[in-house]
Amino acid sequence: MRADMKAELVPDMLTELRAATAEAHARLDRAFGALDLADRDGLTRFLSAHAIGMEPLFPAFRSFVEDELGMACPDYPAMLREDLRSLGDDQDGLPQLAVAPALRAPRAQVGVSYVVAGSRLGMAVLRRQGYWGDRTASGTAGRYMEDESGHAVWKSLMPWLKGQSFDQGEREAVTAAALAAFSSFASAFAVSAGRKNTMETGADG
Repeated sequence: MRADMKAELVPDMLTELRAATAEAHARLDRAFGALDLADRDGLTRFLSAHAIGMEPLFPAFRSFVEDELGMACPDYPAMLREDLRSLGDDQDGLPQLAVAPALRAPRAQVGVSYVVAGSRLGMAVLRRQGYWGDRTASGTAGRYMEDESGHAVWKSLMPWLKGQSFDQGEREAVTAAALAAFSSFASAFAVSAGRKNTMETGADG
């Protein structure tokens, strides 16, 4: 009976991730929320930061979506490359982030997928608010912004997280990976700040 009571007190993985990452999530929302997406430069920085932050995360995300959820994975790096190309940005000049150790741990794919799939909820809000070139011309940089397939991934991920069992070590690894994923986007936002002059001059520094 005591073991059953203890099990009931352990939150499901979705609830635990929401609580553990709330502060990191809020900080990241404030950072990206400071950008004016109605401005071309603001949108370019937004997309370039997402491209930089997504790069070390996408292999884990794709593996989880395809292997665990059995779904086709939206190719966010490809969407971002095309969007940045539409804006005249040079993807070859994007900084590369190191892969954090927490992202290599067993079950890390779960935490990464929570962050990447969950980000599509915020993207839906941004679409409603509008952004530079929003469906006003051919070649608009809206592939990443307009993608809706990620929402289906999120809808499948939520019950998966609620229904799966994790031991304590796995729970810690999943949470650490989710926090590392938020840190990846935070670092990407920071390094993207210095890219505007490089884009305009073609200089390396």
